[in-house]
Amino acid sequence: MIKIVVNANNDHERKTLQKLIEDFPTCTIVYPTNRVDLLNEMKDAEILAAYFIDQEMLDVAKNLKYVCGFLAGVDKLPLDLLKERNILLTTGRGIHPIHMSEYAISMMILDARNIDKVLEEKKERNWAAFKYQQDQIYGKKLGILGLGAIGKELARKADAMGMEVVGIKKTPVDVEHVSKVYDIQKGMEIIFSTCDYIVNLFPNTPQTNKIINKKYMSMMKPTACMINIGRGDTVNEEDLYDALFNKQFKRYISDVFITEPLPKESKFWDLDNIVITPHICGPNVTYMDKAYPIISHNIQCYLDKNFSAMKNLFSHEVGY
Repeated sequence: MIKIVVNANNDHERKTLQKLIEDFPTCTIVYPTNRVDLLNEMKDAEILAAYFIDQEMLDVAKNLKYVCGFLAGVDKLPLDLLKERNILLTTGRGIHPIHMSEYAISMMILDARNIDKVLEEKKERNWAAFKYQQDQIYGKKLGILGLGAIGKELARKADAMGMEVVGIKKTPVDVEHVSKVYDIQKGMEIIFSTCDYIVNLFPNTPQTNKIINKKYMSMMKPTACMINIGRGDTVNEEDLYDALFNKQFKRYISDVFITEPLPKESKFWDLDNIVITPHICGPNVTYMDKAYPIISHNIQCYLDKNFSAMKNLFSHEVGY
């Protein structure tokens, strides 16, 4: 009998994932609630359904054949070890479009209306009625770096709000609600030099690592705003700090950084033209409800040995 270890974050998530017992009655499914029990249960597990796996878990999991990942990103996973042991990996891509696109829209409105600045005035009991310009995102040009599931949903919402949308896609085919789709070679300069808002959704791959550097930041409009909800590693943070310190563009809003948590000694905290959120864009109270259909589908495919039908099957060659 195949054993599945489910490593969830809390009781709510475990309750949602209890449905696996009903859906896969031929499997042994366990839900450890602490590290000691997790490592013990991993010893004879064939499948791990979890947010992450580390080397210690791999060391004890001699029978592990498949990791059903809950997260879209793989940056923190021991990919070399998984590849070496020929362990299948699927990810949680497709869970995030609704709530992450809402974050991006909210932050563009925050920038246009200077809401963060107004809220700071509240602390001083200041009625700063005319101190901060009140703009709109209607009529502005949005560049989306990465037209995957999240990028497409963001394009749909932005188009409905009257924005002109352009974007970058690995294979530049037409995308609904996007007026022009570019490949990464042609698109970067066009987007950084013409867009009012740039939303970075790039995954971290050898091609995208620190791709957003001073070359592109120097092209941005002085009034432009860049929002990073992709990966911190896609931005050259030394170049970013210099650009923000010298106010080359209006504002940077980021939910991700190369080092997380962002160290207290980081110079970014001292800048007045950056909005920092602590990697809250991806989590959501409905996360596991959205994840469950992908998780159950992929486990069924594994049990049927129908690996080609798996959703989000990770490719070591491509990097996602």
